[in-house]
Amino acid sequence: MLGSSLCRFYQNNHDVYAFHRDSECYAVCSADFSLDLIDVTQLQTFFNQLKPDLVIHCAGLTSVDKCEEEPLIAKEANVYVTENIAHVCSNETKLVYISTDQVYGKADDRSETNTVLQPLNQYGKTKLQGELKVQELCTNNIIVRTNIFGWNVKPGRVSSAEWIYHSLKNGKEITLFTDYTFTPLYTEFLADIIMQLINVDFNGVINIGSPTSCSKYDFGMKLAEAFGFNQSLIRKGSIQDHPLKTPRPDNLDLNVLKLYDIDLSSPDYEESLDKFNRDKP
Repeated sequence: MLGSSLCRFYQNNHDVYAFHRDSECYAVCSADFSLDLIDVTQLQTFFNQLKPDLVIHCAGLTSVDKCEEEPLIAKEANVYVTENIAHVCSNETKLVYISTDQVYGKADDRSETNTVLQPLNQYGKTKLQGELKVQELCTNNIIVRTNIFGWNVKPGRVSSAEWIYHSLKNGKEITLFTDYTFTPLYTEFLADIIMQLINVDFNGVINIGSPTSCSKYDFGMKLAEAFGFNQSLIRKGSIQDHPLKTPRPDNLDLNVLKLYDIDLSSPDYEESLDKFNRDKP
């Protein structure tokens, strides 16, 4: 989802090369390469050929439940692959690593200055380990902690926002939590902010998300409003009444003040939803 959005956003002004593991590429790009990122020799061959100025690493196992069920697969996808990519980036290559708000766990301080992080689940733990590999092996880096939504171009992939969209479009009642909050951002807005960070030569860890948090219920209600769906199809629920297979913090709000400290900003989640609507396939 994010990879295809990045390709689409950057394609007009840059040479964009997409690495993927499928038999065909679903993103618009200058050229694409199908490979297994765990194969560091093959990866190094492609890097030697392309000599990229910038690498945005957004591959990984993002299913929170799958990471919990298969911790070894999660470690391979989120740690070992990240280690390989960091290894092959030269000193001239800027590495942007897409991390997650899940690295904060139940921390009250969800700002970049907090270095005592205790993720609750394997997804958060392996993404944090990936951050450490980037910091260890590649000094020219940006680590982005975020929570994104957008449209999938790959058949069979459905994000949570798309699930809400399709459910409401088909007149299906859904339950969304009022006590599970986050700061979501549309994928193309993230793409724009990443390039702004590159342009100001930012280096280090940065939270990027909506400056205003919302509950899953608020998000669903605003999505319904943006698309003109029936809001009465959305029922209020509590995360306490729906035991989840994987432990999750009920507050994933990101502190995005550091972004504003460097004279950048991020759009509110309502603006993200409006763009999500305008970009509907």
